Amino acid sequence: MSPSQPTRSRARITFVLLCIMAFIMYVDRSNISVAAPVMSKELGFSNTHLGFIFAAFAIAYSCFMIPGGWHSDRIGSRKGLLLYGSIWAIATIATGVVGSLLALVAARFFVGVGEAPIYPTAARMIARVIPEDRRGAAQGVMHGIGRIANALAPLIVTGLIVAFSWRFTFIILGGVTLVYMVVMYLGLNEAKKHSDEGTPVLHAAAPAPRRKPVDWPDMIRRVWPATAACFCHGWVLWFFLNWIPSFFSQRYGLKLEHNAVFSALVLLGGSLGTAAGGMLTDWRFKRTGNRLRARREVIICGFLLSIFGLIPLLVTHDITINSISLGVAFFCSELADSPLWVVGTEVSVEHSATSSACTFTGMALAGAVSPVVVGVLLDMSHGHWAVAFGASIVVLLLGPIFTMRIRLDDGAPPDAHAIEPQAVVHASSR
Repeated sequence: MSPSQPTRSRARITFVLLCIMAFIMYVDRSNISVAAPVMSKELGFSNTHLGFIFAAFAIAYSCFMIPGGWHSDRIGSRKGLLLYGSIWAIATIATGVVGSLLALVAARFFVGVGEAPIYPTAARMIARVIPEDRRGAAQGVMHGIGRIANALAPLIVTGLIVAFSWRFTFIILGGVTLVYMVVMYLGLNEAKKHSDEGTPVLHAAAPAPRRKPVDWPDMIRRVWPATAACFCHGWVLWFFLNWIPSFFSQRYGLKLEHNAVFSALVLLGGSLGTAAGGMLTDWRFKRTGNRLRARREVIICGFLLSIFGLIPLLVTHDITINSISLGVAFFCSELADSPLWVVGTEVSVEHSATSSACTFTGMALAGAVSPVVVGVLLDMSHGHWAVAFGASIVVLLLGPIFTMRIRLDDGAPPDAHAIEPQAVVHASSR
């Protein structure tokens, strides 16, 4: 083993640190939706007010993802994670301190500022160190753990609210995040001397190419279809993350504890779908040897199957059927998540954090639009949730159209990426 490659044990430790970070980030991302029923009752917020609070995070997420990804490319992953993680932690603490609508919107905005560059920075690590036929699984595991946190967040946050208060819950969660980001920074310190970016190597990969300036017109031309597909995927993701606890509370009048159980069961489907999507796209790549085909097939299946999962919500109010349908829809939608992240990194290996950020700005934009639109639709329809689900189905129908336009490697046709499946096996064994 060359001095430039960290040991496998060091690589495993670093990857575990990244996965724990993903878990913490999604708890902090979802805590506002869990606390929303209690918060809105205490402060007198309407669904439209909640929509603006939810959207504040996503607006910052969309605005700062590309600059944050570019900045992480410049300063390195280790420093980027500490900087942006500290911002989101302090803003989470502030969420529990402030009380007015404007102040809550501002606090959630800065949570978005901090979280925006985190996944592009992690994607940069994975793209540099994981062979291409295993990147889907790596992304799937990390994002799947984040979705598990999202599923468990109703139970975790509800337990803290019951034990303390919704305000003190945000202070506790923000404090835990701040401490962990420092611990992770110190934990990655040893790996820095093995790598120019301070990141682990799970398997030997090609050395990073010499950095070139970003050709922004070319970058935008190549990533916009994936960005549009991410918007469609993100619409459903943010709908689930923001509104599912309120759905069970408003439609069925569930108490906080029961609401948390139903929400957790539904959101668990997303965590399973994220991991499954990563494994499926790797499996298709090994079977076909065609990188683009392997990514697109899983993404399109995720969109179409998610629509079928949402249809029962338009015709029945049965809580059992609706809970199962929501879980299935979220599982299918999340099949597209890991392949989309892999596509983002494969657009530009030299600037993988930047290209990932460009791609997933679409998801962030969806997060800025979806909560407000859904909140307004619910208030205008007097809480008729079928209207909100119908709007999500319309957006999901656009996803496959944009996905078919995705191209990799300078917009070459799909066949240009075809390689012999045996070559994939050889490459992964070297």
